[in-house]
Amino acid sequence: MIDSNFQRKRYLTTDFHQDIRPQVISTFTITLDCMRLVSFMPLLVAVALLSATMPVQGEDAAYWLAQTSSDYQNGSYKLALQDIDEYLALNATDPWAWNFKANLQLKMKKYRDAVDSFDQIISLNPSDAKAYNDRALILSGALKQDQEALDSLDQALRIDPKSASSWYNKGMILEKQGDYEVALQAFSEATTINPSLDEGWYRQGIVLAKSGRYNESLQSLDQAIAVNSKNADAWSAKGEVLMAQNSGQEALAFFEKALSLQPSNKDFQEKKNEALAMLGQEPEKRIEFSEGKQ
Repeated sequence: MIDSNFQRKRYLTTDFHQDIRPQVISTFTITLDCMRLVSFMPLLVAVALLSATMPVQGEDAAYWLAQTSSDYQNGSYKLALQDIDEYLALNATDPWAWNFKANLQLKMKKYRDAVDSFDQIISLNPSDAKAYNDRALILSGALKQDQEALDSLDQALRIDPKSASSWYNKGMILEKQGDYEVALQAFSEATTINPSLDEGWYRQGIVLAKSGRYNESLQSLDQAIAVNSKNADAWSAKGEVLMAQNSGQEALAFFEKALSLQPSNKDFQEKKNEALAMLGQEPEKRIEFSEGKQ
């Protein structure tokens, strides 16, 4: 049984985290939060870089950069946004400032405005593949505009056809749309470019499982685990595929491995209990303590 909730951990600087949790092979669902914003930087780093490396035209520009940094670090995001706008009024062709503004807008959940900021970056540099990639993630993940997101990713790939992240992100949207064959092609491109991309192998395994191609799915999941033995989702997904093949005893070992990596993961525990039930054994009972109680 394979399902998918994504909240991941790396490649992002905003709160769009990506994690992949499988559920039932025939009813996988996905959200695009798992896609990668590879070009974003932490906002504090961005402020520091803006202050240290960007050409500043006059004292007013330097003042607004300092205000941006101060207000952001104080948690005054609305003021920081006003500050960076004042800076951009003086330096409208500064792509770093637009990138910072886009990050800040994402943090404030001003998603359409963030897309507009990426459009500004692209207008300044039409060959900026990462800007097209990051724009696509907002369009699909937050705004649910998948076709426009695919168009943006296609433009990114025309500029940089060797971007594993853009191929991966394209595969995620196509998987969401149920276009599994084309999604597999995209994931295959991603892993060919970057064979160490464990999530690319993992997604291939998930899509193959959705398509009923269980043996091929197991091969892809094995590759994900070989690349990253701490990918708990891949261990769990392999257990689910084995259950679909009525290999409950073997599946049980994979759920236990997933739980050893993420002991508090309730989904993994539920899947382990399903495997135990398949084997005619009693499910494990979890003891949960209320906060403040020993």
